[in-house]
Amino acid sequence: MKGTSLTVEGVTKHFGGLIAVNNVSLRAEAGKILSVIGPNGAGKTTFFNLLTGIYSPDQGKILFGEKDITGMKSDAVAALGIGRTFQNIRLFPGMTVLENVLVGHHNQVKTSYLSAIFQLPSFRAEEERAETRARELLRYLKLESRAGELASSLPYGDQRRLEIARALALEPTLLLLDEPAAGMNPQETEELKAMILSLKHDLGLTIVLIEHDMAMVMSLSDRITVLEYGSVIAEGLPAEVKAHPRVIEAYLGKGAAHA
Repeated sequence: MKGTSLTVEGVTKHFGGLIAVNNVSLRAEAGKILSVIGPNGAGKTTFFNLLTGIYSPDQGKILFGEKDITGMKSDAVAALGIGRTFQNIRLFPGMTVLENVLVGHHNQVKTSYLSAIFQLPSFRAEEERAETRARELLRYLKLESRAGELASSLPYGDQRRLEIARALALEPTLLLLDEPAAGMNPQETEELKAMILSLKHDLGLTIVLIEHDMAMVMSLSDRITVLEYGSVIAEGLPAEVKAHPRVIEAYLGKGAAHA
């Protein structure tokens, strides 16, 4: 699996008189980790929703590799190979761990409705392939032993990993992670960091990460883009962003940059 680049050019989104995302441009290089950070209300999740077709931008362009995906619907975006997780976990609590991952496989289905209705051999073979792949993902994310348990019974950190497994079932080449460490304890956070690095190095995925844990961001990111009030205020290597006066001011308040 090889990652696909993401290029965003001048994307803007209004909600009435509020400019949630304002002329944002950035690039996530193929096979690299780009972090998008900023204070609460900076427009980060709205930005992800624009990338994945939940919202359409009012202006600007979004390129996935060389393909213009601006304004595409969510299912079409997912089918191209863009997977995501959400700030608030969105699992199916009454389904098993394995079933949750199988849901993510839906865009890979090639057999017809008639094949499914009549349980033809082609449909059964595809079901078997999907389950094999789902179990491989659960093994990769150290959840295989819990495949038959209800998703609601998992500890919080495992639920976060399950959501990532479901996103990976889409066979993405670009993975968007929206605050994956939120609510995790230090040990779970360290395990998550190792897992994200393995997704980059083992699978070659392009990863765009929204995260408030700055130690995690600085240790994982190839590049960082900083948003404030919907606009980009800084972009660069982790060390450059960490020392940027406007970033310090945004996180610590006015005067901190000059202290």
